Amino acid sequence: MEKNDETIVENQELREEEIRLAAYYLWKEKGENHGSDTEDWLEAEESLND
Repeated sequence: MEKNDETIVENQELREEEIRLAAYYLWKEKGENHGSDTEDWLEAEESLND
């Protein structure tokens, strides 16, 4: 794997971790309702894009 490819993969992994954490905190704030994982993920992703 080339250096640029490694950087892209690392950035993607960091981005995914940021979204994962944001989605987790959204889930906690909303009362830990089960079944809202996709909604929380998409909301977290959108909030990080702003």
